[in-house]
Amino acid sequence: MIRVASIQIAPVLLDAQKTWKKLEQKIIEARSNGAELVTWGETLIPGYPIWVSPSGGAKFNDKQQKKVYAKYWEEAIKLDNNEIIEEMKQLAKKLEIMFMGGIAEKDGGSIYCTLLTVGPDGEIKGRHRKLKPTYEERLVWADGDRLGLKTHDFKNIKIGGLNCWENWMPLARVALHLQEEILHIAVWPGSLRSTEDITRFIALEGRSWVVSTSGLIRSTDFQHLDEDIFPMKQIMETRTSSWQNGGSMIVDPTGKIVQGPLIDEEGILYEDIDPLLAIQERQNFDISGHYSRFDVFNKP
Repeated sequence: MIRVASIQIAPVLLDAQKTWKKLEQKIIEARSNGAELVTWGETLIPGYPIWVSPSGGAKFNDKQQKKVYAKYWEEAIKLDNNEIIEEMKQLAKKLEIMFMGGIAEKDGGSIYCTLLTVGPDGEIKGRHRKLKPTYEERLVWADGDRLGLKTHDFKNIKIGGLNCWENWMPLARVALHLQEEILHIAVWPGSLRSTEDITRFIALEGRSWVVSTSGLIRSTDFQHLDEDIFPMKQIMETRTSSWQNGGSMIVDPTGKIVQGPLIDEEGILYEDIDPLLAIQERQNFDISGHYSRFDVFNKP
C-alpha cells in the first residue's frame, strides 16, 4: 500500500517563495496523516498564467504583456542552485516522502511547464516539461522534450505523470503504459470539466490508479498584486466565479472515483493505493502486456 495525498491549493500568484511556504505546510500536514507521496497542481509555483486570454495576451509586442511575462520569468524556478528546490529536496529527505508536482521552470529566457519528481532520498528523479502547451499557453511556455517521459520506481511500483491536456495525447499515455505504470499522476491548473472525464478514462485504459491534482484560482487571489507589476489586475478581479475551480480526484483501476472531486475549496485528498488491484484488473485487459500486441504494433 502507498498512501497518496493530493494537495489542492491556490498559489500566492507571482510569488514563488510565498507559494512554496504555503505548500510546504500542506506537505507537512499530509505527512503527519501518513502520506508517502504528495502531489500538487500544474505550475502551482508561482501560478498558472490564467490572465493571458482575458487580457488580450495575443497582442504582438504589447508592453503590458511583456512586463507580466518578465515578472513570471523572474518568479519561475531554475532546477540548479535554487533556494526553493534545495528546500524542497531537504524536506523530502527529512520527511522520507516523494513529491510530484508542477512548477514553472526557467531555462535561458524561456519558461517551461514542468512536472517535478523528488524522491524520498532528497534527489531530483525527473523533470517532465509539457510536450505541447495548449492554445494561449504557447504565448508563455516553450515546448518540452521527451527526457521526462518516464516512470519512477517507488516502493516496487512504477509511477508516471503528465501535465494537463497532454493527458489526452494517446502516445504520451502509451509511453507510460508500456513502462508498466501502476499509478498515474495528472496535474492540472484546476477545472472539474478538465478532470472529470479523462481521469476515469486513463484509469480504465491503463487499468491504473489515477490521481488528478488541480490548483485553484479565484478573483480574490489577485488582490495582493500591484497594478504596476500586473496591469490586468482589475480584469482578473471582476469575475464572480472562480477562474479555476479545482476538481482534484482519485480514481481506482476499475474507473471508480474513490476520493473527490474537490470543488471551489482548498484541501487534501488521501487514498491508500493497492497496486495489486491494478494487477487484478489487468487479467482481462493489460495494455502493457498481453493486449499490447507487439507483433502487430511496433514497440518504441
